[in-house]
Amino acid sequence: MEYYLWVLAKFLIGFLIVILHLNFTGKTQLNQMTPVDFIGNFVLGGIIGGVIYNEDIPIHQYIFVLLIGVGLISLLNWICKHVSFFRMFAIGEPIPIMKDGRFLMDNILRKKNKIDILNVASLLHAQGITSFQEVNYAQIEPSGSLTVLTDKGKYPSLILFKDGEARKTELERINKDEKWLEQKIQQHHLSENDLFLIEFWEGRLNFILRSGEVKKDTLKS
Repeated sequence: MEYYLWVLAKFLIGFLIVILHLNFTGKTQLNQMTPVDFIGNFVLGGIIGGVIYNEDIPIHQYIFVLLIGVGLISLLNWICKHVSFFRMFAIGEPIPIMKDGRFLMDNILRKKNKIDILNVASLLHAQGITSFQEVNYAQIEPSGSLTVLTDKGKYPSLILFKDGEARKTELERINKDEKWLEQKIQQHHLSENDLFLIEFWEGRLNFILRSGEVKKDTLKS
């Protein structure tokens, strides 16, 4: 009986640490989790499962190893949030697969993207879109979900600037560079320290300030 109570205690400790970690990071739903979270949770589950039945590992070492795992997951997520290159490597970027009703074959056939067009068709049907002929623009999100626009001339917004850093990949998608973005910021008498985000939508820029205020560029770029 004592053995089973000890197993239960170790399980509850592991469960409590993981739940506190998820609540602390605000990632209590599956759709909030990044690939780092998924892999990290598998690792934490392995630690808990490996230790529960092993009486040779002291409880303090068990807790310490779990805390190391939780700390590593948090560190990797912080790096993903603040380092663009690592974010692209670990999480990925949206992959456009249709624009102006045409298939973007370079993106679809690129081996590293591993796009299953039959799965894309199923996702379309699940959204009530019966044919590719209805689609004006479509892109696969890093989460694997599909964003679809059927209205001609409508495209998703692009985040060109975040947390003090220009996003080169998004700038390239509109054939612009960092110098152009810097000029736009200066034209509106702003500095990078003032900005939280810069969004590009329908040919115009929206400057979201750290105060929460939004300044709109009145001229199409």
